[in-house]
Amino acid sequence: MKAVLLFAVAAGLAFAGGYGYGRYEAMPRPAPPAPSPDAPPGPVAGETIGTGPYYVEAGQLIVPMLAKGRTVAFILTQITLEAGSSDQANMLKRRLPHARSAMLETLFGLAGSGSFDGPAVDPLAVSAALLRSANGSYSSPPVKAVLIDRLLRQDNSRS
Repeated sequence: MKAVLLFAVAAGLAFAGGYGYGRYEAMPRPAPPAPSPDAPPGPVAGETIGTGPYYVEAGQLIVPMLAKGRTVAFILTQITLEAGSSDQANMLKRRLPHARSAMLETLFGLAGSGSFDGPAVDPLAVSAALLRSANGSYSSPPVKAVLIDRLLRQDNSRS
């Protein structure tokens, strides 16, 4: 009997504590003071001071390199997109499959045109092409930079 009574009291205290904390969190907070007219301009809408940069992981993209109907190599890229604000980063996260598809098409085009043939690949040119494709359908480009974390050519040694 004592155990049941002790459990009921503990459950009541837990409920009361949770209810009180929830009411405290729901209380309205005082509004921040209005800036004076001669104060320097504040942050851009959607940003706060001391935050950023904003990155969105695009993940790995793998493209086969074909010659005479055979896969002679694979190009592996690990890509991170840099956005201009947190709102743009959130938009990129929501539309990431479209950006990945556009960048994959660009990588297939670069592989088909021979950009990855030979010992020297220009990562700046690859990054610029990926930036154009990632920003393709947006009226105001959300991607500031395409950061290539890994760019690797793996030759296919099968005969």
